[in-house]
Amino acid sequence: MKKLTWVFFALISVALFAVSTFASYAPKYLGGSFYETEDFHWTFDNKIEEFGPILINRLDVDESIKQLTVSDMEIENYRTYYGSQVDQIRSVQNQYLELINDAEINNNDVLKEELEKERDGKIDAIRANFADDKVVREKILTAKEDILRKYDAQVSKAESGAKEERNSFAYDLVNLETKERFTYGDVDEPSIYKKTYNKHNGYLPILAISPSHSSFENEELQILSSNDISDMIGFEFAEYEGTITMPKSAKYSEHLLGFNHYERSKGIFIGIWIFGLLAAGAAFWLFKTKRQEIVHFPTIQWINQLKLEGRLTGIFITLIGMLITHDQLTYYLANPQSIGGNYFGDIVFLVIFFMAFTIFTIAQCIWFIKDVKDERHIQLWEDSMIRKLIGTMQDAFANRSLGKQIVALLGIIFLAGLGFGGVILQPMLILVYAPLFVIVVLPTMYTLFKRLADYNKLAIATEKMAKGQFVEDVVIRGKSVLAAHAKHLNTLREGVRMSQSEQAKSERLKTELITNVSHDLRTPLTSIITYTDLLKKPALSEEDRMSYVGVLDRKSQRLKTLIEDLFEVSKMASGNLELHKQRVDLTQLMQQALAEHQEEIQKSELDFRVSTPETSLHAYVDGQRWWRVLDNLIVNAVKYTLSGTRVYVTLKETNGFAEFTVKNITKYELGENVDELFERFKRADTSRHTDGSGLGIAIAQSIVDLHGGSMRIEVDGDLFKVTVTIKTM
Repeated sequence: MKKLTWVFFALISVALFAVSTFASYAPKYLGGSFYETEDFHWTFDNKIEEFGPILINRLDVDESIKQLTVSDMEIENYRTYYGSQVDQIRSVQNQYLELINDAEINNNDVLKEELEKERDGKIDAIRANFADDKVVREKILTAKEDILRKYDAQVSKAESGAKEERNSFAYDLVNLETKERFTYGDVDEPSIYKKTYNKHNGYLPILAISPSHSSFENEELQILSSNDISDMIGFEFAEYEGTITMPKSAKYSEHLLGFNHYERSKGIFIGIWIFGLLAAGAAFWLFKTKRQEIVHFPTIQWINQLKLEGRLTGIFITLIGMLITHDQLTYYLANPQSIGGNYFGDIVFLVIFFMAFTIFTIAQCIWFIKDVKDERHIQLWEDSMIRKLIGTMQDAFANRSLGKQIVALLGIIFLAGLGFGGVILQPMLILVYAPLFVIVVLPTMYTLFKRLADYNKLAIATEKMAKGQFVEDVVIRGKSVLAAHAKHLNTLREGVRMSQSEQAKSERLKTELITNVSHDLRTPLTSIITYTDLLKKPALSEEDRMSYVGVLDRKSQRLKTLIEDLFEVSKMASGNLELHKQRVDLTQLMQQALAEHQEEIQKSELDFRVSTPETSLHAYVDGQRWWRVLDNLIVNAVKYTLSGTRVYVTLKETNGFAEFTVKNITKYELGENVDELFERFKRADTSRHTDGSGLGIAIAQSIVDLHGGSMRIEVDGDLFKVTVTIKTM
């Protein structure tokens, strides 16, 4: 970071401190005077509370002594404070045992007699306490009276100090109950503060017992289970109506000191606010004139390498440090009277740390915002532990049933551990813990280990399946998630087995495909090469030459057709074939296809029985491609139908679909696997003596699929039937 950037951030930290303190302390230092502050009101009320019970509402000790009472609970507490009667007698005997023995060893009979007399007296007193309530009641009353007398003596001793405290005030107060009037000074002379107590503003309550003199380090109070006199006789107070003022002519001690502190803090904060305003102005000027130098500063390398949690933790730590030092610094400035030691040094120390925390907090926030704008936050989020934890939790509860079961099982085991610890601390809990352990914990542990065993079964089966080994069905009983997973694994195992079977079949068909393609391409190519060599002979007659050229032409056309069919079926398989659909009359298209092969049909000695609808049958198809489907099926029938038999060609409409059917008796045995007829280069003539590429059915199937239609083949012995359906318009 550049020096100018540090200066800018330092100015910002000063401005922020000024703004925060202005919001907190402006009402106190700019909106009123010292005598309107809470500190002054607290001091004022505290002083009234100190001298009020001594000079205005003093406790009548003699009257309070007459009203003293003793409850049965106090008698019982007094008796048993040191234990039961036996415990107390034993304690007294133990106290004197060693002393009496020493006197006896030293032959001091006088001392021994006195010790025994003193011991017996205490024991008799203990017995009297437990024998007669009246004796205990008298002792308690005597103790209470003694405490009240001591209190009155302390109040009398503090009376002179209370009068000095009163010198800072003037008052005119009337006891609402007794109508007794208490005055001091002149409440009508000019004052710096005045407070009136009445029905509207509230009356002044003054305790009859001074809080500062009501507590004693008195064993009798402890025996009476009282902390002070208020616990013993109650919180007696009286309400007063009137006025209390602080005259300008009075002498002030602590109040004046508070005023000086207020004025000092006021000057400090006004100076801070002015300095903060100047700092904000300087920061604004720098930002306007040197914006590029200030804002565009590189991220510190080690900060840039932190993960999201580290970045956020860094911001949080410096922010907390900034707030703590801010509060501490504010307290020092607002309460200079409460700070001892090196006041100026402490202030400088806090200022340095506050600015350091503030600057680094701002810098980290700017770096983080820059990462968000540069979309680096996406990478931060992806690499963060929070993201990984959320992902792990989502994965853990992807199956909610399993997640809930695990949480429940772990919770029960955790509680079982806590219960076991409780039994160790309190053995009697075994009466409750043992039945719960048998009824709840043992079944839970069994369920947990059963789930673990089921998981191991699945893991072992999966590992074997991954290695290609044969796996028996994994049997897991019940309706748990693992049982369902075992069912899925068994299904997968069956799918793998079928996939392996299909793969073997695919390999076989691929081998046959390569063999058939090689054969069908090599046959015409061999003929072309052979007849080309024959044409090279010079002594060849014209008639032979023309004959050879004719053979070359036929073989070339066959090779061309084979290559074109192969190229077309390849395009269909890859989905690169583009269709140009339009409204086509299927009846007319079928008649054209039959007419195209009329000469071949007549030469084949086959009896074609054609059935077409009386009206036109339209469909939305690519006319050229659909004609190819019909042409391939008709050619297929001409080539592979048994001579002298009938071929049935039918076109009809059924439930909104056009249905084209070709039925014939095949001259070759087809076998039972009809699906293989859809394979490329698959021919009924397995010896491949007939012309053809073996792609006719495959091409027709692909075209029908591209149109969203269906094509099915049925074989019953030598009866061959192919049916093509397409939706009509």
